Amino acid sequence: MSEAALISQIADRVLARLKASDPSQVIVGISNRHVHLSDADFRALFGYAAPKVKKEVRQRGEFAAEETVTLHGPKGAMARVRVMGPNRPRTQVELSRTDCFALGIDAPMAQSGHLDDAAPIEIEGPAGRISLEHAVIVAGRHIHMSPEAAGALGLRDQDRVSVRFPGERGARLDNFLIRVKDSYLPELHLDTDEGNAVGARTGDHVEICRN
Repeated sequence: MSEAALISQIADRVLARLKASDPSQVIVGISNRHVHLSDADFRALFGYAAPKVKKEVRQRGEFAAEETVTLHGPKGAMARVRVMGPNRPRTQVELSRTDCFALGIDAPMAQSGHLDDAAPIEIEGPAGRISLEHAVIVAGRHIHMSPEAAGALGLRDQDRVSVRFPGERGARLDNFLIRVKDSYLPELHLDTDEGNAVGARTGDHVEICRN
C-alpha cells in the first residue's frame, strides 16, 4: 500500500470513530423490497418451518434469508423478493412506492407492524401460494435507537426528527420516526426511492437535526 493510500485509510477510520462518538450522527441502511413471514405462511410457501440465514443485518437477531418469493399484484409480478428472518407474528410486505406502482397496489405508508389498513397481495413460493388481505405497506422513514442513544439526544420512542443528508443531492428530510428498543443499534432506514432521491447509500453517516 502506498503512503498516500495508507494516510487516506487512517483518516477514514478516524472520521468514522468521531462520527460514532457523536449521537447526532447515525448510519444509513437502504431498505430494498422485502417480506417478513409468519410461521404458518412460511410453511405454506416453503414446506418447512423457518428461514435459513444468508446474511446477518445490522440489527441484532435479524437476517436476510436464503429464501425468496414472487409477489403477484393486479398489474404484474415481482420475482426473487428477499425473505427476512426470523419469522414474525404477522406477514408483512415492505415495498417502495415505485414497486407499488409496478404491481398495481395501493399500499399505505405505515409503521412496521401496523397492518390493519395494509394492502392485499398474493405471495408465491416453491411449495405454495397464499393470498393476504392486509400485508403490504410502504414503510415510513424511521431511525432505530437504543434507550441510551435516544436519551443522549433527549428523544423518546415515537418522537419525530429531521435529518440532514450531505452530498451533491443532499437535503433535509423531516418526519423520521424514532423507534426505541433495548436491542436496537442506531440505524436510519430509508427505502430505495428516498435513498436515491438524496443520493444516500447503506453505510453513509447522516446528521439528526437538533433544531
